[in-house]
Amino acid sequence: MFENITLYLFIIFTISGLVKGVIGMGLPTVSLLLLTLITDLNTAISLIIIPSLVTNVFQGFFGRHLKELINEFWIFFVGSGVFVYLGTFIFLKINILIPTILLSILIIIYSCVILLKINISINNEKSIFLRSLVFSSNGFLTGITGSLLVPGVFYFQALGFKKEKLLQALGLHFSFLSIFLGLSNSQFNNYLAKELLLISFLSCIFAFLGMYVGNYFTKNINEKTFKNLFLYSLIVLGFLLTLKIYIFH
Repeated sequence: MFENITLYLFIIFTISGLVKGVIGMGLPTVSLLLLTLITDLNTAISLIIIPSLVTNVFQGFFGRHLKELINEFWIFFVGSGVFVYLGTFIFLKINILIPTILLSILIIIYSCVILLKINISINNEKSIFLRSLVFSSNGFLTGITGSLLVPGVFYFQALGFKKEKLLQALGLHFSFLSIFLGLSNSQFNNYLAKELLLISFLSCIFAFLGMYVGNYFTKNINEKTFKNLFLYSLIVLGFLLTLKIYIFH
């Protein structure tokens, strides 16, 4: 049984790491969707927490924009964590089909918005109300679905950051979300601490292997083409997840 789990993790986290190595993001999303296809969402979330945290810490905390981003957003990063707790609490109280369906909808919407190149503009970039709304809703959706993306990615893209700063900002945000997702699951869900901690640590090795391969391939493939393929794949995975829910429930 352990050998089968290890094989699945090797395939899933190597693929997810490869995606992150090429485009700078996507590891938690790809691994979460693939894991949810072969197990339940609760288990999938527990398995992605440590690989997500470790890989995003490297992306977020090692870069020349760290001080600037922390000074400007730290209170919102921490605030989003409070709402991760709320989302996790509700996740464990409701039928797991609801957050699973919500996850598939979020991923499909996210992918379509990016592929259709829908521009989101912000009139007041420093609006405390807007930032509070974005980060609190992102934290809540992370807690209830395990997805780190929405709406934070759209917000940071709308700020017009260059690629290096954008990826570091997302790495920081995803790091904080992953920390609070781990803490909230450890508090409300003993399943994480007792059964999946070692396996989740093991997944980090596969994730970094995939990232290494992805970084190597960036020299030989078109990043834009690969990103579009990644987004179309997310849509397919989102629909497959919906189909799984329909067939087995």
